[in-house]
Amino acid sequence: MNKNSISITLPIELTNGNDGRGNRWFSSSKVRKDIEAELRLLGLPRQPFEVPVRIHITRVLGRGQRFWDADSLLRGNSKELIDALVSIGWFVDDGPKYVTRVSASQDASQRDNGPAVTVTVEPEKTPMR
Repeated sequence: MNKNSISITLPIELTNGNDGRGNRWFSSSKVRKDIEAELRLLGLPRQPFEVPVRIHITRVLGRGQRFWDADSLLRGNSKELIDALVSIGWFVDDGPKYVTRVSASQDASQRDNGPAVTVTVEPEKTPMR
């Protein structure tokens, strides 16, 4: 992680979306608004990054939680989490001009702190095109 990177652990539980999304956009919109409200309460609005970024999301497991399959990590509310970060000013947009890569992992070593999510943002070295 370079000196301009940000890594923050949030008291937000990731879901994997296995309950089905279908065409219920209103459900994901409510989730995004709830996450945005939590981020604002935590005092996390900021000015957007001036260069493209990479985002890494770490699901911090709580007591009794099991690991998900790797292909479930970026399902569920991780999209709404990133959209909420856009809404509070972290990024101009979450399109490829501003966010070049999103990755995810799981951490069972901090169960006393979970469930939670750690968001790490690393600026790219090249300016936006």
